[in-house]
Amino acid sequence: MVRKIINTFFISGMVVSLFLTVLLTNLQYVVVNNDFYKEEYVKNNVMLVTGMNIEELMRVTHIMQRYLMGKEETLDVMAKINGSRQRMFNDRELAHMKDVKNLFQMGFFIRNISIIVFLLIFTYFLFTKSFYKVLDYLLKSTIFIMILLLVFALGVMLNFDNWFTVFHLVFFDNDLWLLDVERDRLIQMFPLEFFQDVVFLIFKNAFFTFVVILGIVYGIMKMTKKPVF
Repeated sequence: MVRKIINTFFISGMVVSLFLTVLLTNLQYVVVNNDFYKEEYVKNNVMLVTGMNIEELMRVTHIMQRYLMGKEETLDVMAKINGSRQRMFNDRELAHMKDVKNLFQMGFFIRNISIIVFLLIFTYFLFTKSFYKVLDYLLKSTIFIMILLLVFALGVMLNFDNWFTVFHLVFFDNDLWLLDVERDRLIQMFPLEFFQDVVFLIFKNAFFTFVVILGIVYGIMKMTKKPVF
């Protein structure tokens, strides 16, 4: 009975750590994907709304990327807006972005811990179970995660506005995220449609990653002619 409880605990740990590793890695990929930003700026007419050309927008974006990755100390920068150099973000926006940076750094830390946890559990199973049993655990964990991801993605996409609000209420203990589209350039650069596309891209890439993992594990088990289930 005790062994069964321990086994269930470690399998659950494998599922959670694998899920977080893939999801947060794909989040990082989106954060540094310059092509994605360019496409979104064009799609949402950000140049017209902000009064900035695409080159200047991408320069500010690059600084923001480095800031979120912990490679820049401040986001308080000047930019060419409507033909003149102006302060890009106001104090409220900068305070919110500091919160966002802290959230990102925590996310990357959790991702790194998740990688370690997954490798430790995988190694534990290799020493305590047969290799094929470990692959079976991984296969079933991946299938479970894919189903969970699809259900979660469907729920988010069906009512994104509500989910977006709940997300901010849960992860931020202030109202700095409530910005004015008429004056705050942060929300002008990143309207709600931008975040919808971000979430969709993360889910899509994460799901594809799990499909690849599933295919590799299934292929190995098939080649060894061992029963998959």
